[in-house]
Amino acid sequence: MKQEQLSKAFSATVQASLHGLQSLEPILRREQAALVSRDPEVLTDIVQEKLAVLKQLEPSMQARDRLQVSAGLPEGIEGGSRLVDMLKQDALTRDWGQLTGLAKAISELNDHNGSLALQGQRMTREALGILTGRSPSDDTYTTLGRKNGGTASYSFGRA
Repeated sequence: MKQEQLSKAFSATVQASLHGLQSLEPILRREQAALVSRDPEVLTDIVQEKLAVLKQLEPSMQARDRLQVSAGLPEGIEGGSRLVDMLKQDALTRDWGQLTGLAKAISELNDHNGSLALQGQRMTREALGILTGRSPSDDTYTTLGRKNGGTASYSFGRA
């Protein structure tokens, strides 16, 4: 692929990803507000909206990775940064900087939302424990869907 074609194709994927991330940021902020206010109905709708945007982002990311590999560079941000340096175009360098900066901010926002969701889950478990009189360790199933203890705590017989 010629450098000019590579540059145009790569720029298009960067623009598409940038647009997608720009539309994802307000969704994550709304998700954060729903997590703080503990509104499950709103949260469910927001999560569906977030998943739809992420699915729309996937093709541009895959195309960008393919272009990087075709240029002999690794996939991901490192390969993209090297390709941008190689192409030496001011507009692409600016857009790539925006994209990587926004991706980092969105990643941090998403991690924060995940922490809020876990905190809400712990608080709900504690409240249920208080209401039912059960300690959190009395759960019937672990996160793996298996009964705690299981056969490891009982002996069925000795030889």
